[in-house]
Amino acid sequence: MPTPQDVYETHFGWTGRSTRKAVTNAVSALTGLVAIAIGVLVRGTAGLVLVTLGVLALLTAGASLAVTAAAVRGGRTALRVDRDGILLGGHPLRYEGTSALVPWGDIVGVELWVQRTGAMSYVGLHRIEGAPDLPAATTNPRALQATERAAGRPIALVTASRPIHLWELDVRELLNTIARYAPQVVITVDPAFPGGA
Repeated sequence: MPTPQDVYETHFGWTGRSTRKAVTNAVSALTGLVAIAIGVLVRGTAGLVLVTLGVLALLTAGASLAVTAAAVRGGRTALRVDRDGILLGGHPLRYEGTSALVPWGDIVGVELWVQRTGAMSYVGLHRIEGAPDLPAATTNPRALQATERAAGRPIALVTASRPIHLWELDVRELLNTIARYAPQVVITVDPAFPGGA
């Protein structure tokens, strides 16, 4: 049985970034409610515009807040590294269908990278030629091409990556655990990666 020192594991949950997003969404929802109230009082075209904008703000902020809260509920595993390989946790709202345990025998490299557009950070795996496909968010070829262009990385890496979103990464612990189980794996850290080694 592995001890906690033998495993690197992190879970979906509230982070500084997701908390700031939730506060921003709450403020946006409140602003939407105020706009609706003022719109009802003002009446006419200006009132209708205010009510419409208020409803849009309320719905958008409320939906974003609900999705974030649902995603962090339950604290599922976002990333796990142990003697069996690397578990890439799935999308929080479709966890079971998008999680994948990649055995060490299929991994030739681990890359910590930053998306070219949007600046989202990722943990990605370079896998051996012919490794089984991993569950993907989409199989649509156009969507995959667009994702590859936005990421600025090969699609094979993109589909074997997980965004560091709604969970936190301890880079040093991750790299130490990988070195313990698979010293032959090549580690690449993008210079733009936050907290890079």
